[in-house]
Amino acid sequence: MENLEKEKQTVMQEVEDSKSKKPQKRGKIKNRIKIMAAICLIAILSLGGTLAYMTDYEAAENKFTVGKVDFNLYETSWDGELPDGSYATPSNASHSDALGINEATDMYAGKEIPKDPAIKNNSKNDAYLRMTVTIPVARVITADEDGNLNFGGQEADTELFTYEVNPDSGMRLLSSQPEEKDGYHIYEYIYTGGGWKEIPVPAGHDIPPLFDKVTFANVTGGQIDESTEFIHVDFKAIQSGGFDSPEQAWKAYHNQSGDN
Repeated sequence: MENLEKEKQTVMQEVEDSKSKKPQKRGKIKNRIKIMAAICLIAILSLGGTLAYMTDYEAAENKFTVGKVDFNLYETSWDGELPDGSYATPSNASHSDALGINEATDMYAGKEIPKDPAIKNNSKNDAYLRMTVTIPVARVITADEDGNLNFGGQEADTELFTYEVNPDSGMRLLSSQPEEKDGYHIYEYIYTGGGWKEIPVPAGHDIPPLFDKVTFANVTGGQIDESTEFIHVDFKAIQSGGFDSPEQAWKAYHNQSGDN
C-alpha cells in the first residue's frame, strides 16, 4: 500500500507538469493513470474478498455444534433406576423387597426375579445400538416343571437363567447361536424397531425393556453355591451419521475400541 501511495503522488505530479508540456506526453500520463486505477481496484477487491471469507468462517464456527452419543441403560424393577439416571423416590418406588436386586440374594430352583433392562437415547444424534446378555453356564442336573429329571438325570451344560424377549422392545437377535466364552453364553441383540434390518435408534427414543424378568434354572439341590453369578446385560452404541451402513459403523467402532 505504501508503494501504491508513492505511485499516486508521482502520477499527480506528472499531471501538474503536463499542463505546460506537449500533448503527446499527456497521452502517456493518461495511460499511467489507468494502470494505477487498475492496481487500486485489484487491491480493493482482494481486501474485500479476505474480509468476506473471514466473516463466513466465523459465522460457521459460531453455529457449529458437536453432537455426542449418550445412552442410559436402566432397570426400574431391578434396582429402581429411572430413564434419566435418577432413582425412584419412596412415593413412586416399588417396595424394596420387590426389587430384583434384593430378591436375587435368596435364590432357589425355578425362582422368577424382576429384571427389566431398558435403554434411553438421551443424545441429539441417532445411533446404532447393540445389547449383550451374558448368562452363566454350569454343568448340572435339572428337572422339568413336573419334577422329572432332564437327560435321564445326567449332568448337562445348562444356562442358569432364562427369559422371554419383549416383542415391543424393537430388538432382534443378531445370531441364534450364542458366543461361548469362559463358562458363559453371550447373546447379542440389534435394534430394528420391529423390522428385520438394523436401524439407528432415534434421538430421544426410549426402548422398552428387552425382557421383564428372568427365571433361575430348575437345578436339583446342592449343585449351586452362593458364588454363582447373575445374568448380566450391557450395551454399546455408535453414531449413525457419516456411515453408509451399520456394518461400516460397527467396523469403525471395533477399530477404535479394540473390541473384537
